Amino acid sequence: MKPYVFGHRGASGYEIENTLPSFKEAVRMGAGIETDVQETKDKELICYHDYYIDLNSQKYNLKRITLKKLRSIKFPDNREIPTVQDLFELFQDNHSLRYSFDIQDKLAGFKLIDIARRFKILDKIEITDRRLKCISRLRNYNKNVKIVHTLPEIIMEVNRNTVNFDFLKEKEVYAINLVFLRSSFDNFKEIIDNGLKCYIWGVNAKSRMKKVLKFKFKNKGVDAIYTDYPDIFINLRDQIKG
Repeated sequence: MKPYVFGHRGASGYEIENTLPSFKEAVRMGAGIETDVQETKDKELICYHDYYIDLNSQKYNLKRITLKKLRSIKFPDNREIPTVQDLFELFQDNHSLRYSFDIQDKLAGFKLIDIARRFKILDKIEITDRRLKCISRLRNYNKNVKIVHTLPEIIMEVNRNTVNFDFLKEKEVYAINLVFLRSSFDNFKEIIDNGLKCYIWGVNAKSRMKKVLKFKFKNKGVDAIYTDYPDIFINLRDQIKG
């Protein structure tokens, strides 16, 4: 099986991260979209990673400014910050596209679920989070959304002492997402052994790509990866996996 490829913040190795041009480039390359979402003061859900904008000696807390104010800010790179609605509208005719979202908090997750349901693409989105309490709240809010547990980087070895697999199964978590630096074969094997899918993020160098593509256990491989360079991984994947 070939790993699915999520363009990290779009094709961020080539375009400005978390912008519509970056998302379009990732899709053009054959990848899905990973992005970060948070709410503005007026409850608009935007695609942006940092909680603050530090610009021209001014610091903006995104929770305390409106979308209109945000769009009046002039960035040195001329970026425009899209909303999740902008993103879904752009690709509304692409019925095979998958989305992965890092959320600021549970409220951003709830709003994301509501918007995805309105666009009738709840089955195409995945929400990733490190916080078990947040995962629990998301599952209580919606029984169908795919949830991925991003393992905190502090966890070096995956086993039943470091990961609450029983909780993850109870909450019907879809996969565990490992940072590449923790992606040993033993950790991959442990995730598969416990019945979850394995995702890996931070897969940017070719050496990392080749390592991830070699993982195989019980006739399963890594199910999805996140990269700034979707085209490079896809070409390498297709060469190796045929």
